[in-house]
Amino acid sequence: MKCLNQNCEANDIENDDNFCYKCGHWTSRGFDFLKNKNNIDMIANGDAIKQDTRFVMLLGISILGIIIFIVLLVLRGGDIFRPIYFIKRKIDNYTYGYNTAIIKTDNIYNKENISSLEDAKMFIEKDFDRQEYKCSSSIENFKLSTELENTFDITSVVFCDISYEESEKITNVIKKMYVLFPNIKGSLTNISITNALSKEKYIARFQPMFQFVNPNEDINRYNKVNKTQILLNSYYFLNEKIMSDSIESVVGKDWYVKDATWESTIAHEIGHYITFKAFLKQNNLDNIILITKDNEQYINNLLKEYDSGIFSKKLLNDAVYNYNETNNNELTINDFAKMISKYANEKNDKGEIIADETIAEAIHDYYLHGSSCSEASLEIVKLIKAKL
Repeated sequence: MKCLNQNCEANDIENDDNFCYKCGHWTSRGFDFLKNKNNIDMIANGDAIKQDTRFVMLLGISILGIIIFIVLLVLRGGDIFRPIYFIKRKIDNYTYGYNTAIIKTDNIYNKENISSLEDAKMFIEKDFDRQEYKCSSSIENFKLSTELENTFDITSVVFCDISYEESEKITNVIKKMYVLFPNIKGSLTNISITNALSKEKYIARFQPMFQFVNPNEDINRYNKVNKTQILLNSYYFLNEKIMSDSIESVVGKDWYVKDATWESTIAHEIGHYITFKAFLKQNNLDNIILITKDNEQYINNLLKEYDSGIFSKKLLNDAVYNYNETNNNELTINDFAKMISKYANEKNDKGEIIADETIAEAIHDYYLHGSSCSEASLEIVKLIKAKL
């Protein structure tokens, strides 16, 4: 079939084409089709145009849409997904019956090339940067996080979706702890909101080591990266209605030291970190962030020693001895711990006092009451400060 435009040199026009592909003029078929009054309804429905022509048009529009999306992705990054994650948060919160954290603190990365401590810290920062667009936190929250990171050498502080008022309270606890114990900078990598394995498992938690880069790789090929972090349970810190009740309603009367609050429990967890920091210093380490073939075995052995509780038990026994010597007394370790709180006298499955909890509660007491804290707490704090 030929184009009706005599000046057009289009070749191979298909028999079912209504228009010339080259100049757009009618074909003989198209002319007959459009002049036929019986085809008016079909023409109105677009049947005058060949079906595959409309497909090409749709394909072109789709490609243009993809190009626009890619350009927006380059310019705006993950921000363009914020509405999607806003909806996901709402669905998750409805499903669980309480507000949950949108970010993950247990990501695992393998086959990553980390050559230095600086690389390791940058990767810790990147772990949250890849998720930051999911959060709805304000610029004020970001300023609080950045101040803590820069002032106290904490690699990453994440207040994702925590209200500004609550973030400010948490910030004040952290600041005061670093003022009370100025020699603890440099070993804590993360403070972050998270979802606990069960909603009420803990209010806050100290994790001395979480290996999240190359944990499954051969150390001779890939260096590993650890986080040393404090995790804040979303069940509490993202739900103001739950935290409107006193902390005693959850843990019981006198479990923590006197005047304990939801936020002051973070001081208890920083107390665990302080003990860990003192342990690292005793073993001539500043942090355990970067693991190489040269230090892996040494650090693994140290962590086993730390987990055994030997360091904490010795420190607690020394504090009891000093107290008894100073006060001409013969208090047992249990009676000594009871001077602090019920939690300070917590026992393990063997019926032995958990010295690490006793020390953390003593530091918690010192955070809340300063030199007016219990005499037992003061003895522990004196020893721990000497080791920092």
